[in-house]
Amino acid sequence: MKIGVMGAGAVGGYFGGLLAKSGVDVRFLVRPARAAQLKKEGFAVRSVHGDFSIDPVVTTSIADMEDVDMLLLAVKNYHLSDALPDLIALTQKGVVLLPLLNGVKHMDLLKSVIDPGHLLGGSCYIEVTLDGRGHIVQTSDIRDLVFGPLKEALSVRKDLPDLLMRLQDVFTNAGLPGLLHQEIMREMWKKYVFLCAFSGVTASTRAPIGVTASTPATRRLYQGLVEELLAVAKARDIGLAEHMADVMMKRLEQIDPAMTSSLHRDLEKGLPLEIDSLQGALIEMASESGISTPWHQGVYAVLAPYRGGALSAKK
Repeated sequence: MKIGVMGAGAVGGYFGGLLAKSGVDVRFLVRPARAAQLKKEGFAVRSVHGDFSIDPVVTTSIADMEDVDMLLLAVKNYHLSDALPDLIALTQKGVVLLPLLNGVKHMDLLKSVIDPGHLLGGSCYIEVTLDGRGHIVQTSDIRDLVFGPLKEALSVRKDLPDLLMRLQDVFTNAGLPGLLHQEIMREMWKKYVFLCAFSGVTASTRAPIGVTASTPATRRLYQGLVEELLAVAKARDIGLAEHMADVMMKRLEQIDPAMTSSLHRDLEKGLPLEIDSLQGALIEMASESGISTPWHQGVYAVLAPYRGGALSAKK
């Protein structure tokens, strides 16, 4: 199986790097600046699961992705609209798209323009970032990846189950806990509930999750975010378990207290923030269902000055 990766940042670089290390034919589609950095600094990963480096196949031309079987989409949500014409063209040529973006609203956009037989749902749980040299730093035991077909896809593409099993084998052979789920949108919402609350408290407090867990007032903020997320999920008939709120609060006690979110890391680095696809998307979906979201609106308001990066807050 040939796999393309659009974006060799932290997430795309880590998962694509592991696949390449295992012998999979992987190509990375990157911007010219990232291509130059990789050429100068090399492609290196520092991970709690073991350090490694590879000699990657890197391109800046979308034409080099036309014959891949699967494309892992690992760009930031705020870059999705720019990538959309290329994604449409690739899927029309037979490429299957596996997006690993944060949140869930991007799936509405992708489903509106891409044939369901060439679009999977996907999500990942991983704490990973880039250091000053552009090397990938993965810092916690969690590195789970889930994927699966959209419900409407199985009726339009009969060979999809075989393709999914092949992809499962590719992930397994690379040592990745890649799990195939038939109810992938439900799994994506499970991650969204966790990530939206987790990123909201870590970014707004500018501190790892342990600060939230040990501070009663901030624990209440986390709980309020979870409750709003679950109310919207229920309104959209996602089918999450009734005891999900209890699960989320117990999980708060089990997380490594030093763990933080990419939203918090991006805030510290002065990079643009994905609040529109995380907290902002929840506010939008809640409004459509007539649900009040004071906790999310508060977090969004605190982070909004930094939405476009550190420079945007100074304007």
